[in-house]
Amino acid sequence: MRATRGKRFGRARHRCLVGGPRRLLLEKRESFASKLAGELMGKSLGKSLGASIVAALLVAFGGEAVRADVFILRNGGRLEGELLNPTEKSRLQYEVRLPDGGTIVVPVDEVEQHTPQRAEEEEYRRIRAAYPDTVEGQWELAEWCRQNKLIDERDAHLQRVIELDPNHAPARRALGYTQIDGRWVRREDELRARGLILYKGSYRTEQEIRLLEARREQELAEKDWFQKISRWRAALGTDRGEAARNSLLTIEDPAATKALVQGLRNDRDPRARMLYAEILSRFGTPEAVKALAASALEDGDEEVRLTCLDYLAKKPHPDAVGYFCSQLKSKDNIMVNRAGVALGKLRDPSSIAPLIDALITSHKYKITGNPNQYNVGFGSGGPSGFGFGNSTRIVTEAKANQAVLDALVAMTRQNFGFNQREWRNWFAMQKKSEQIDARRD
Repeated sequence: MRATRGKRFGRARHRCLVGGPRRLLLEKRESFASKLAGELMGKSLGKSLGASIVAALLVAFGGEAVRADVFILRNGGRLEGELLNPTEKSRLQYEVRLPDGGTIVVPVDEVEQHTPQRAEEEEYRRIRAAYPDTVEGQWELAEWCRQNKLIDERDAHLQRVIELDPNHAPARRALGYTQIDGRWVRREDELRARGLILYKGSYRTEQEIRLLEARREQELAEKDWFQKISRWRAALGTDRGEAARNSLLTIEDPAATKALVQGLRNDRDPRARMLYAEILSRFGTPEAVKALAASALEDGDEEVRLTCLDYLAKKPHPDAVGYFCSQLKSKDNIMVNRAGVALGKLRDPSSIAPLIDALITSHKYKITGNPNQYNVGFGSGGPSGFGFGNSTRIVTEAKANQAVLDALVAMTRQNFGFNQREWRNWFAMQKKSEQIDARRD
């Protein structure tokens, strides 16, 4: 009796495509679906929730969808059909044509997700049953999927091909297999066998992944410090200035270095730059030391330069010494002498030889003039050339660097003036004496 009723119901469903009988039969189906849903849930249905479950059941009773928009309902149901109101701007509901031609309205707050299906996916659903479950049929369907950019569907049919014919080379290669010693292996399987792990789209060693994760954590911490320091800097000079200053002075995390270095280089207020220098001086990291050394020579405010140098002199660091020695070769004579002052305060013996080389340095200057005008060009230490008219020429001048000599005298308690030969002879004797003492020890 149940089977007969089911058949009658199925035949009636197909008859309800047009005219009055369609509405009557659809109402019967909805009533039947609602009753069944209520029985399954063990309780009566609310109007909106009931509509959703009815919709899901109607799909289950219907045939394969003509249109394939997919609606995932909040109650866990799934509805497939054609969306009839796709252009509705302030959406309140979805009007959906069901597979059998019936229509249902689903409130928007009962839909978890709406996924429009491409025309190619609809076509795939229509034609897939026409392809036989053979190697040739499944390969042909896989190729159709490739041409229509249906990636997941293609992989499924390729997988079926190699199930039917494990040595089907084109399907194997399409799935990422490589033949090694007569065996088909996936590239990812081979890489995993070598200890590599898929990480964000690339295969890497476990050590590389740890380093990348650590770098990522470092970048996030640095970004957080940029935001905090920017906020505290903005509060300086306001009624919250004292609290902001105290917050800055309590920074101990080296992850704040980049933000502090940026402030030391770019802040327009010398007082703020000196505050950043004070914080950086406590870190002692190479990045912090190099930033202080650069500001000790390059900052436009003398007080800031001297403040940075004082911090470096309290705890000399090889990176600072190396930076100052490199600046003894600067094209700018002012920088050469500032480096000499800095090295004189740090008094690191490794800087003696570079200082001797920098006692006298050569610098080039550009001399320009206007028509009918006599010009004298001046370098940082006095006149360095002359010319007539609108000529332009480059002159080279040797400069004796007093600050460099002062540093040597302070460090060695010797004074050979700017006589580099005497200084080098003395230094060679000192090195020889040290070697003799070392052998005796």
